[in-house]
Amino acid sequence: MDQDKKLEKSKKSQKKVKKTNVLDHYFNSIVIVCLIALLLLLINGQIEIYQLDQSMRELSLSYQDVRVENQLLKEQVTEQNKKLDLVNTQFEDYTRERITRDQFTEIYMQLQELTGMISEENKREFYISRIVNIVSSNNSQLESETIYAIAKSIYEISLKYNFNPLLICALIKVESNFIVDSVSDSYAFGLCQVRRFIARELAENIGIKWDGAEKTLFDPQKNIKIGMYYLALLYDDFGDMKLALTAYNHGPFKVQELMSQQSEIPNGYTEKVMNYYSQYRGFDIEQIDEILNEEMGK
Repeated sequence: MDQDKKLEKSKKSQKKVKKTNVLDHYFNSIVIVCLIALLLLLINGQIEIYQLDQSMRELSLSYQDVRVENQLLKEQVTEQNKKLDLVNTQFEDYTRERITRDQFTEIYMQLQELTGMISEENKREFYISRIVNIVSSNNSQLESETIYAIAKSIYEISLKYNFNPLLICALIKVESNFIVDSVSDSYAFGLCQVRRFIARELAENIGIKWDGAEKTLFDPQKNIKIGMYYLALLYDDFGDMKLALTAYNHGPFKVQELMSQQSEIPNGYTEKVMNYYSQYRGFDIEQIDEILNEEMGK
């Protein structure tokens, strides 16, 4: 009897040991699984932190871009306001005096341009009409088709080089009085009076075939293209329209020499151009410097 009891106790003890071993086995597995799960959570957390950090960096860069864009926009608005103030001042000046129809039209066109209320087509028609009147009043012998072609060329080429078309009209007025086949004593040809010795190189630079001085430079469209290209080069070199005009008349080397010697630069030619320009624009000559600087972005 005692033997049986001992045997039964032994069996129960073995069962308990087995149960403990099973529990120990599963406990270890559970711990391992939990550790793996925790590790995965940590890794996922690190990934999310990294992604969040990247997003913050991108957001910071976007914010900086927005700040730069806002600053540029602010500067543009400030510049636009300056131009509007200038036009407003001019308008107030003229309201105290009698003004011509051309003067009023010019002011109105400036306001329209600044406020974006005028289409490019209307602006083109306005300037070409003004130029046609200027050309025909100076050279009535030209055919209407030729006058229109000259006006169209002056307008389109002026836009290309960011010149006011009426400034180019003033230059041509002084140079040739709109005589297409004009030739000077220094062998300058055509409307813009381009000198023969530099005309060929200028023409080739802008893709115009050189057919000799008279055939090339007596063609109004070719002459205007070459002359305006030359003026644009001079403006790039000197950075000042009045100096560029002086160099156009006296030659760039002469102007550079006078500047290097700190000598007085002749301004008679430039004053003539500016006088006609102020007339064509409808402004007093005293205002033309400020207007010219505004146009050239200074």
